Amino acid sequence: MFKSDPHRELFNTLADTLERAVLVISGTEPRLITCNHAFLLLSGYARTDLDTLTPSEVFVNEEGREVLDHLGECWESSDCEFFNVPMRTQAGKVIPVDLKAYPIAPPRTAILLLARPSAMRTTAANQRDLERVRLSSLASMTREALEFGSDALPRILEMSRQFLSASYVAIYRASASSPDYLIEGALPPEFPERVSPADLGDIGEATTWTLGQRPDHDFQRAARAAELYSLRTACIGEQNAWIGLLVAGWESGAEPPADAERLVEIAANLCHSALQIGLLRSAQVENEISVGTLVAEIDHQYEAISDTLITIDRNLKILRANSSISRLLGFHPEEVVGLSIQDVLVGPEDVTTSLLDAFGHKREAERLKLILHHRDGTPLPIHLRAVPVGSGAELRLLVVLRDQSEQQAIEDQTEILAQRALLGEVTAIFAHEVRNPINNISTGVQLIASRLGREHPQNEALDRIRAECVRLDQLMSDVLFFARPLELKMEALDLPESMDRILARWMPRFNQSGVRCHTSYDPDTPMASADPRTLERVIVNLISNALEAMSEGGTLSIKVSKVDGTHDQAIELKVADTGPGIPPDKIDRIFDPFFTTKKDGTGLGLAISRRIMTAHRGTIQVESFPDAGTVFTIHLPVFGSKNDQE
Repeated sequence: MFKSDPHRELFNTLADTLERAVLVISGTEPRLITCNHAFLLLSGYARTDLDTLTPSEVFVNEEGREVLDHLGECWESSDCEFFNVPMRTQAGKVIPVDLKAYPIAPPRTAILLLARPSAMRTTAANQRDLERVRLSSLASMTREALEFGSDALPRILEMSRQFLSASYVAIYRASASSPDYLIEGALPPEFPERVSPADLGDIGEATTWTLGQRPDHDFQRAARAAELYSLRTACIGEQNAWIGLLVAGWESGAEPPADAERLVEIAANLCHSALQIGLLRSAQVENEISVGTLVAEIDHQYEAISDTLITIDRNLKILRANSSISRLLGFHPEEVVGLSIQDVLVGPEDVTTSLLDAFGHKREAERLKLILHHRDGTPLPIHLRAVPVGSGAELRLLVVLRDQSEQQAIEDQTEILAQRALLGEVTAIFAHEVRNPINNISTGVQLIASRLGREHPQNEALDRIRAECVRLDQLMSDVLFFARPLELKMEALDLPESMDRILARWMPRFNQSGVRCHTSYDPDTPMASADPRTLERVIVNLISNALEAMSEGGTLSIKVSKVDGTHDQAIELKVADTGPGIPPDKIDRIFDPFFTTKKDGTGLGLAISRRIMTAHRGTIQVESFPDAGTVFTIHLPVFGSKNDQE
């Protein structure tokens, strides 16, 4: 192979710069030509040993001989890779190695072998599996915290133990009935059941202890007494306002991960989030009860007031009236809803002007002496007050009618009415003060943009502000849909017919984007069990994503067929595009909430889609091929099948 010693020395110098072991064997005779320094370290041989060794003396046993026999095929195949090949070291020990063979021209002159211990491959694979397990555990912990709050703490602690590969994980949590912090979770009996705030304050933000080190506080002393190998702690909450402490311990033989400190901090933050969500939900429940009680009380007061109360909208249509209208004007409250106020307040004087003035100026209007007719024609002296309630599009007018013939009774209700009027004013002011700043921001941005013009350098920043407003609105809609319990109306659905109807609506977009649509429907496809509304949301999201991926045109392929599942038949829908594909490092996260590769995406489209498919007792999966495209596969149960009836 090497015509002169300078070539050999040059090759050895270059090969020695590689971290991976290199061995060159002859392609025409059983001998070793040369190797690099990494191979000498791996095998324990010296360079002079290569002159007396043959390949079969290095790669031994039956497996080694089979590999040497197959090396002759490397000139016909570019994929020559061998795993777990037994190699004998200079010390006589046989170790498994992975080989990658490269034939050197001219044919059959020599073969260059790249070698590495097989344990490195298995270790890397195990590490990848561990990372996947950790990410899955982290996603599950996050979902549990968001969905169940503090009620999910036992499950979060158990998942944290798996997440950290720890033997024990527990927290010391602030107690509502005691000043101490009480344990929640499993720790060895040497650990205390409760700790005082002073003891917790001495620990600091995070601590690390390993067997052989001097323990600095009671938890580390307990770990040493329990014969633990390592202990990590992280405070839960904000600095100077700790609400608990997370403790993770590893027994002998259970090595903490290299990034244990950060992982423990992540677990502590998740526990903190779960506790905070639990507190917020408890407060929310209490607020809902308080609001419900207040609404019921207001409704009761609305009906209990002896004055006649009529609520009208901007079109002077009656929205609501209390039962006093029956006594005063002879109408039942239900029959006046939807009527114009002029058809109910009938008299010689027109009240429309006063009501419109109250709406227009958002101020109270009053008519002290007004004659209105009862339904039977009887004239009544009435004191009318019109009070604006709310603001903006929700502005309403509360019309209060007081019978002057019962002045004494009305005076008894004056204080109550004054309180209601004050409450209405406070409510209007509060709504005004909350809504106006938001409207002012939006109006101000538009005004500034119009004054600066499209050519101004700040116009792009203003466009971004408006775009972010639109994105936040979409994000809020998606979050509400994602958090709201799904109410599916399952029915028998002809999926090919439904797909044709959806694609027909999208055909103008396809033509505009230069996208061709190809469909393939199995004529024997049975009816699917699905909720048409939510399933269409999933399909439209996939089509929209495909169009965005094929910004310069392409082909959208839709295939519907029947497949045999593990326990029953299912219907398979494939949506494929010819876009650039999804990067391999991101494909495992595309169904995670708030993860997006789009500049203006919310990161909830595919998360919502998977949630909808799970509710359908179906699945959604993705395959992506770089520079070739992406395929989403949906499986739906057949209507009337076992999966549909479970």
